[in-house]
Amino acid sequence: MQYICLSKNLFTLYVISAEMTFNELLEKIRYLVSNRDIDGMKKLLISQMEKKDKKEPFASFNTILIKIRLQDLSGETYVTDQEIVTISDYLFSAEYWGYYELLLFMNTIDALNHNTMMILAKEMCHRLDFYRDIPNNRRLLATMLLNAYITCIERNEWMDALYFEKQLKYCNFSETEMYEKLVLHYANNLYDLKKNNNRHAVLEMRKCIAATKVSR
Repeated sequence: MQYICLSKNLFTLYVISAEMTFNELLEKIRYLVSNRDIDGMKKLLISQMEKKDKKEPFASFNTILIKIRLQDLSGETYVTDQEIVTISDYLFSAEYWGYYELLLFMNTIDALNHNTMMILAKEMCHRLDFYRDIPNNRRLLATMLLNAYITCIERNEWMDALYFEKQLKYCNFSETEMYEKLVLHYANNLYDLKKNNNRHAVLEMRKCIAATKVSR
């Protein structure tokens, strides 16, 4: 999931240069989620589980990621609590977060325990100066913040949502970052709809959905 919204099916995975095999996996998941292809996601899960290099350190995390998105699509249970803990423990134990860790976190953020998500996300916010000025890092950070913001809104965690809204203001999205600006506008209206029951926000959200399809 790049940006979570509308049952987590619109703003999907944003793929940035990282380990090529993981990028390819994210792109496949993005395509299957956007097309609501449950059967295709099941086949991808089976393929991932049958890989000969299952002992490769990240193979289990990739499998869990597929399960999370398949569970979202199908409504059936595929992910265990222990598997979510496995991802959480790994992210907490990683002294340095490279591209893989950033991508793993922002694509599983909606599945993590809320307190765990907040601790990890706030730690990333403390590293804003490191990530903000490098283009790829900046987009990764923006994606993480937007995912965290929308996740908090979906969970009715209003104070935490306002924390991420404040962090997003520091991003100062430029005119070339139109997609991020649209997603932020969508999220702000989602907040208004869920918190204040403002029905006009639905119209604005629909406009954002239409615009993102053109801007990507």
